[in-house]
Amino acid sequence: MVNIWIAAFRNTSGTSAVRYDPAESIPLLLLGGFRGIAVDFLWARAIARHEEKKYYELLAVNNLIAKLQPNFPAVWIFQAWNMAYNIASEWDAPQNKWKWIYTGLNFAKKGAVKNPDNGDLFFELGYMYFHLFDQRFFPYAPYYREQLKKEAGEDNYEASLYWLRQSLLHTPKLRNTLAIERTICHVLWHAALCFETAGDIDRALQYTESAIQEWNGYHTNHPEDTSANVSELIRMMERKKDFLEGISKKDAW
Repeated sequence: MVNIWIAAFRNTSGTSAVRYDPAESIPLLLLGGFRGIAVDFLWARAIARHEEKKYYELLAVNNLIAKLQPNFPAVWIFQAWNMAYNIASEWDAPQNKWKWIYTGLNFAKKGAVKNPDNGDLFFELGYMYFHLFDQRFFPYAPYYREQLKKEAGEDNYEASLYWLRQSLLHTPKLRNTLAIERTICHVLWHAALCFETAGDIDRALQYTESAIQEWNGYHTNHPEDTSANVSELIRMMERKKDFLEGISKKDAW
């Protein structure tokens, strides 16, 4: 029955007719209880493919789930991570790794458009923009940064901060706000170090000042948090600020 309906869509003629991608029409066909059964079946298959590390088969299954459950954020998060981490790790060349990282980021952004009030999806997207471009974990991170600028005109740190702050505005359910605020502080500090390494002292100084301000606010609002020595972090950043200001003045001379 499904094949007959898909064939009808595929064979539609006439310039005024609306053309459908057969995959996009599946949610229209699987209505009611049958659609729910299909989704349950696909989730079971997705879990099995993930455990078997058959990531490309998982890719196809998750894409179909996203079409059937576009307002279920977990599938967007799961699929984005599958592409940006699991499939990307299967490749050796940085160009191939970047292809899947970029695809994963775009998939997550598509999910954010379809779920405009989901703080958890926004957090995951913001964290990916931060973590995937960290050279401590990914040796090709500088290459990824350059490609992101060329292909999307984005800076990963600015994108990360945008989505993390959107997460705070939309009340995430799976992440507590303290962890998100602390992540924002870390993003600002890492951005400062990245721009210093790149020789952009002005941007490094701007991010350092922002990091100091953010950490001070965090320390004031959460004095009970002992997961990090915030006072020492702030003192270290203030020393870095003095150092960068000295370089900036020297360059001005």
